[in-house]
Amino acid sequence: MDELKRTCLFDVHQKLNAKMFEFAGWEMPLEYTSAVKEHEHVRKSAGLFDVSHMGEVEVKGDKAKDFIQYLITNDVSNLKADEILYSPMCYENGTTVDDLLVYKRGQNDYLLIINAGNIDKDYEWIVENSKKFNVETKNISDKVAQLALQGPLAEEILSKLTNQDLSQIEFYKFKQNVDVCGEPCIVSRTGYTGEDGFEIYCDKNVAQKIWNAILEEGKERVVPAGLGARDTLRSEVNLPLYGHEISEEIPPLEAGLSIFVKLDKDDFIGKDSLKALKESGNARKLVAFELTGKGMVRGGYDVEIDGEVVGFVTTGLKSPTLDKFIGMAIIDSDKARVGQEIGIRVRKKLVPAVIVKRPFYKKQYKKEEVKVKEYKQYPYIPATHEDEQKMLKACNVGSIDDLFSDIPDDLKLNRDLNLDESKSELEVSEIITKMADKNIDDLTCFLGAGAYDHYIPSLIKSITSRSEFYTAYTPYQAEISQGTLQSIFEFQSMIAEITKMDIANASMYDGATAAVEACIMAVGKTRRNKIVVPKTVHPETRQILKTYLQFKDVEVVEVDYDREYGTTDLNKLKEVVGEETACILVQNPNFFGVIEDVDEIGSIARDNKAMYVMSVNPITLSILKSPGEVGADIAVGDAQPLGNSLNFGGPYVGFLAIKSGLIRKMPGRVVGQTVDADGKRCYALTLQTREQHVRREKATSNICSNQGLNALIASIYLATMGKKGYQEVAMQNIQKSHYAYKKFDESKNFEPVFKGKFFNEFVVKSPMPVDELNEKLLENKILGGYDLGKDYEELKGCVLMCVTEKRTAKEIDNLVNLMEGM
Repeated sequence: MDELKRTCLFDVHQKLNAKMFEFAGWEMPLEYTSAVKEHEHVRKSAGLFDVSHMGEVEVKGDKAKDFIQYLITNDVSNLKADEILYSPMCYENGTTVDDLLVYKRGQNDYLLIINAGNIDKDYEWIVENSKKFNVETKNISDKVAQLALQGPLAEEILSKLTNQDLSQIEFYKFKQNVDVCGEPCIVSRTGYTGEDGFEIYCDKNVAQKIWNAILEEGKERVVPAGLGARDTLRSEVNLPLYGHEISEEIPPLEAGLSIFVKLDKDDFIGKDSLKALKESGNARKLVAFELTGKGMVRGGYDVEIDGEVVGFVTTGLKSPTLDKFIGMAIIDSDKARVGQEIGIRVRKKLVPAVIVKRPFYKKQYKKEEVKVKEYKQYPYIPATHEDEQKMLKACNVGSIDDLFSDIPDDLKLNRDLNLDESKSELEVSEIITKMADKNIDDLTCFLGAGAYDHYIPSLIKSITSRSEFYTAYTPYQAEISQGTLQSIFEFQSMIAEITKMDIANASMYDGATAAVEACIMAVGKTRRNKIVVPKTVHPETRQILKTYLQFKDVEVVEVDYDREYGTTDLNKLKEVVGEETACILVQNPNFFGVIEDVDEIGSIARDNKAMYVMSVNPITLSILKSPGEVGADIAVGDAQPLGNSLNFGGPYVGFLAIKSGLIRKMPGRVVGQTVDADGKRCYALTLQTREQHVRREKATSNICSNQGLNALIASIYLATMGKKGYQEVAMQNIQKSHYAYKKFDESKNFEPVFKGKFFNEFVVKSPMPVDELNEKLLENKILGGYDLGKDYEELKGCVLMCVTEKRTAKEIDNLVNLMEGM
């Protein structure tokens, strides 16, 4: 006799005093205490089974789906990733090779779970039939252990040992790489007991660790359970067992498995025989029975009616749950009626029984509820469900998903979005109010670094809240968009005026992308492939510039800064600017708040026939030299300081202004002023030449819109402030920031870093880590400065402080005193 095989948990079973027995060539635990008690515990609480004797076969390759479709009787074509399919696997004559589970792990990656006694036979059959398909098969049964935790408390117990939300694993689905006790596992939810539960597939070397952890976590709620209980549990819910209800002599159609035999799919092994069997009416059929007389029945006993043998018992037992003798049998189809009295030959005695409805015990699986789907009607969406169905029919597809069938399953989300159900207006209002209450809006702000806390006149909110402004879209139809077009025209005019450039466009997404678009313009205009940008330009702008240009064969050269003054190192700038330079991009004031020598940088650009791009803070242009005054070719910036709120980082609005000779290279759109047929002033989109929706692949810009509302805000701000108010804001920024600078200069612990002239930002050296400094300031409701160490290694411990017109002397004094006291 061949030596019995053992699972990797054999020693564990012995320590638990399990009663071992032979099952399909394996030495397995029959029971630990008693099969009945273990059965009852699974029904009421939970039981843990070692089913590591089961087989696992991998099937991979371009034709993996086609091969499995040919191999099994069920239809695998619609199986999605992380879903499981049950199916018989048949011989050509229609009888059963085995029944198995198909796990779809990826687009061309499947895992087959086969029965323990059939591993060698099944694998040989699989390999033999795979030869005409481009697939790779691998028997990994000796490397994998399988544990089954079954029972109503299974989810509660296992959830304590994993990082996976088990409620997300639905019936006949699974998750890969689930952390169970720190080990990567496959966790599925199929069950073979009629109860809810999970299968855990893991490396055999960690099976004992997981087994022990489950028993320890479950304590009295879970017991180890043997195959004796597993057999009675599966029998009560009429689940088939190979060698009993299905075998090499019993086709799946006779075993009550016709639902898993898809005769309408393309060719598969055994199709012709199974089709002929079905057309002939199936001579035999699986039935369930209860004994009405005394006796113990076993598989193989004859079933008789009126002295004639009409079939045989496949499974017989006493049900622990029902406290009855029950069983299953395959009998002649014409006798297989519920209520039919039968006799079962137990040795010389005929024990009476009656055919009953299956199953004996209602399965407790946690399946998705099957509902008649109700399709909601949304008042703002004119297309109804019926309209959707008509369109799908016209496209010759069955569902929305079918429209995306070309996308591989492993690239799809394969689950619903984690969104709440729709809510009423009142509920939404309450939710938004609670969210808004979490915002901290009473902080004293000393943070700048590209987004600035300026005073915003109340008039701005009053005007921009008018529906004709905040619901306006891109004004393609001039005849019905004169108000929107005029507001954009005014924005262009004001930007051109303050930058002293010839033409400005309708706005850009933000300052950083505006700077990048300007550099791309310069590359196109000069046909050169190098952009020079000082390190004093905002780090995010430099990062975005590199992102945009990484596939354009354009070199971005960064120039270091003067460590004493915080300005661009002009000598180093001269060294890198040459004949191949398309442009120099400079920021003024720069990221450190320091005012650059814009005249000298402009001279360097012109001497090398490179274009000069200036990124400016618009608030400074009333007192500092404008781009037009220093001969810049392109002026860009972010108009957020012009009346736009901080908005937690956006949306903002960029601007781009040019000399007139560059108009045909300018991205975005331009609104022009003209007259109508009656000679009255009117507005229309004049140019939008470089956009991708117009020039497609030939476009030099990917901007397809403008920040209309934010641009309107900037226009209202400038109109409200007027020239004097606009200049007064700038002067107050300078005065208050220099007052703060002086206070820090007089302090003992904090000292200014750069000597260069500045506008409203400056850098100080902190004796403590900046993040700790800012945390303590936040405790005092102060939003501290920007940690320059994030972007400049040499400035670790330095903080960029910003002081706008909103800050008072009292607030500045309080800031310095708090920082000094830390």
